[in-house]
Amino acid sequence: MKVKIIILCITLIFSEVAFTQMILNRDTSLIFNENGVQFTSALAGGINSGQFSNIDLNLDGTMDLLIFDKSGDKVLPFINDNGSFIYTPKYRKNFPNMHDWAILSDYNCDGKNDIFTYSSAGMAVYQNTSNTKLEFTLINSLVMSNYGFNNSNIYISPVDIPAITDVDYDGDLDILTFSILGGFVEYHKNLSMEIYGNCDSLIFELSESCWGLFYEGLNSYVLNCPNCQCPQITNNSILNNKQKHAGSTILAIDIDNDNDKDLILGDVSYNNLSLLINGGDNQNAIIIHVDSIFPQNNNTTTGVEINYFPAAYYLDITNDGINDLIATTNSENNSENFASCWLYENLGQNTLPNFDFIKTNFLQENMIDLGTSAFPTFYDYNNDGLKDLIIGNYGYFIPNNDPISSLALFENTGNDSIPEFTLIDRDWLNISTINLNTNLNIPALNLSPTFGDLNGDNDKDLIIGDADGKIHLFTNTGNGNFQLSNANYQNIDIGQFAHPQLIDVNRDGVTDLIIGEQDGTINYLPNSGSINNAIFDTIITNWGGIDVDQSFINTGFSTPELYDSSGVYQLFSGSFSGSIYQFKNIENNLNGQFTEVNSTASNIWDGGKSAITIYDINNNDKADMIIGNLSGGIAYFSSNSLINDTTITSNIINNIPKTFNVFPNPSKNNFIIQSKYNGIVNIYNMIGKLVFTTIKKQEKFEISDTNLKKGIYLIEFNRQQQKIIIR
Repeated sequence: MKVKIIILCITLIFSEVAFTQMILNRDTSLIFNENGVQFTSALAGGINSGQFSNIDLNLDGTMDLLIFDKSGDKVLPFINDNGSFIYTPKYRKNFPNMHDWAILSDYNCDGKNDIFTYSSAGMAVYQNTSNTKLEFTLINSLVMSNYGFNNSNIYISPVDIPAITDVDYDGDLDILTFSILGGFVEYHKNLSMEIYGNCDSLIFELSESCWGLFYEGLNSYVLNCPNCQCPQITNNSILNNKQKHAGSTILAIDIDNDNDKDLILGDVSYNNLSLLINGGDNQNAIIIHVDSIFPQNNNTTTGVEINYFPAAYYLDITNDGINDLIATTNSENNSENFASCWLYENLGQNTLPNFDFIKTNFLQENMIDLGTSAFPTFYDYNNDGLKDLIIGNYGYFIPNNDPISSLALFENTGNDSIPEFTLIDRDWLNISTINLNTNLNIPALNLSPTFGDLNGDNDKDLIIGDADGKIHLFTNTGNGNFQLSNANYQNIDIGQFAHPQLIDVNRDGVTDLIIGEQDGTINYLPNSGSINNAIFDTIITNWGGIDVDQSFINTGFSTPELYDSSGVYQLFSGSFSGSIYQFKNIENNLNGQFTEVNSTASNIWDGGKSAITIYDINNNDKADMIIGNLSGGIAYFSSNSLINDTTITSNIINNIPKTFNVFPNPSKNNFIIQSKYNGIVNIYNMIGKLVFTTIKKQEKFEISDTNLKKGIYLIEFNRQQQKIIIR
């Protein structure tokens, strides 16, 4: 099957003079502070439902920290610096794509923690194959177990957290997970030691269908269950409520130093962690006691109380060689989102812990974390010539109530070339107290801000989009003050989750509107009024033919940013998936179809529900990007320029040697490189992976049978003293 290969541009790089494609690079150097205290991991991106594991990231022999945030499926690596954890994003690229849950544990006893993660109603395993650098190799895309009648995948729900630990103390890793049928724990025994005498294999059989002889009901436990194939429970209320498993988290540790595994359970129906004491042994487990306010009874006065679906993790946080307890939520959006990492220091031993409550916002206190979602934009609120950062959010979690949505004000307290941002107000303008939802007479949710002059007074006014698809006008009254002029401004309603931008789209001198929405499309509202009186009486839907929805269920959540790059508009958009889309062919084509450059601009990704703003932060005439994400945090990407197709094409054409050519372009799998020079040809995909290499030995050299999939590729031609790159 022939595929279409597109070659976009040609760049020539000499050894003496370099001309390269400009890209954005993740940058953690921006300084943020609050109340005089600097955020040490300001740009880590927030945490909503973090899953904690130890791993040696830099291969120095010291265990570091990895957080997998289920909210957005993002990886947060932290280097252990003498007991302090420093966000180090460069290690993110070393991890495979993971989703729903990820547990790190050493299955082959080589001293390196491997990855267990969700896959197709079960789990996949990536072996830690690090040698000189951190890397992982997929060894099992779906782990199987012998159920007695056949081999089948070990069922693990995407909303569960299984226990992956040595249950029978024979030296290999076993699995405890809840049955698909309900509140019974299955024990899948690893036979690696029994068969091979070592721990380097993953060979499982269902050893017990009701490990511990207990049943977890909707709001209670049944202990000492007879005959425990376990569905034979006589309690009619439990039988009537029994249904397909809804969600539980399991941590299996020896908490009473009797050489068997006890359980710490979280459940979708509970707001607490329960400790289940094993009164049997490591061969025959029997749960005999339940502590429902754990760890309050373990010498601390503060039991875990995560509002919705708690989970527990046992690892060394305090750098003393003894595992501590982390409690988080396993919910993506219905629980704590600002103080969701509860830390308990272990003052005892690993097999006889004594937990002392420390804080509810471990690591979150050191980063920008605005609850759920972050929608950044720049605006000079105090007219000092420095752009400040205004960030809206979906909201901060409030138990038994709607979230509190607000605008956070970060004042630029640095200078033109070295910006520094100080958090002045988490609820700027007291937006959270204003009843913008006029239907219910309550504050609105999901506040997305943008600024532009709508009345010709040379002061930028504030427009806020909300979750109901409405927008609201706050008029600038001078001196950094804003007054609500119109809730439900001009009765504009684009559906759901309005994300607006004020900008002169058609370059007629008046400010227009573009608005992203939940279905992934973008709306264009040209201003038919005047400089002094904006009128938005026309909505052009599906503007440019853009749709960033990858699920086909209206969950694109487009967040457009139209950017003027040297007189040429480029359009970027965040999305629910987190991908950053880039479009061109906008000028003089406002009623046509825009051209998608790519859906992973500069390979930038920072978690789900991305929202971007572009501005020259450090005043070097080169644009930078701030990205907000689902976890309520932000990331910063600096650049020596943003990609400008017109400029790059012009500069590149002037430097193409007449002795070099690639044709046809686009091609269908086969193409020719023509040059009087010979050398090495490398082909890379858009994430930088080498997918094909060969040696050019003649002037007209045909490349065929590459088995490339449809897409855009980077072709690198190396010869002595120069490198030619074709994208």
